[in-house]
Amino acid sequence: MKARIGSIVDLSTIDWQGNTCSMIFFAGCNFRCPFCCNSSLVPMNSGAEVDLALLQERVLANQGFVDGLGVTGGEPCLQPDAVTSLFKWARKAGFKTFLNTNGTNPDLVSSLGEERALSFVALDIKAPLEPQAYNRVTGLANSSNAIAQIRRTLRTCIEHEISFEARTTIVPDLIEDEESIRRITRLLEGNGAYFLQEFVPFEDIPDQELRRKKPPIREHLLKLARSSLDEGATQVYIRTREHGSERVTL
Repeated sequence: MKARIGSIVDLSTIDWQGNTCSMIFFAGCNFRCPFCCNSSLVPMNSGAEVDLALLQERVLANQGFVDGLGVTGGEPCLQPDAVTSLFKWARKAGFKTFLNTNGTNPDLVSSLGEERALSFVALDIKAPLEPQAYNRVTGLANSSNAIAQIRRTLRTCIEHEISFEARTTIVPDLIEDEESIRRITRLLEGNGAYFLQEFVPFEDIPDQELRRKKPPIREHLLKLARSSLDEGATQVYIRTREHGSERVTL
């Protein structure tokens, strides 16, 4: 079996809170987020096809240095067979498994959970789950189906007791207000951790206007985090390039 990937990071200490992992960046995405920091991986034909056996060898070479295997993208759940095969192999090899997803394939999350092949999920909730807001942040003309799938993924994690965190990137003019963060927080119902991430205006993000925007200041992220705590979240973090991940308390 093959997977279409963009790259692999042998040792990451920043993708999975509290763990070291090898990260595989899958190619292809079903969103067109204007602030995407991995925009080169959005096309379905980007990257290169690689035998899973070669990826397994690469991960095994890091055994003893990493806790787990993580997949991100792009959107890895667009290649469900490859993710399933890798995760089943990784669990048998003694690695934990980490899935970073936009949440649009709840069936894969459910099947991985049922087969005990999934240790942790990072679920990108990019805005309140409402069509107008999600159309704006994902670049989709109609995000209604995506929203329904994301809701199912979140319910799957909660009901099947799959460990997870939710992530929202705070982007100027797109998603930066307290009310949006409160609405997302209410979706979590006090489950999982919630990370508010700093937008970074990388040179290759798709929207040229956003490339000229400044990242949100740390004080604003802290204010948003406290509004999430006030709304009932139990674990809230902010994540910035300068300070990394910081847990926030009221």
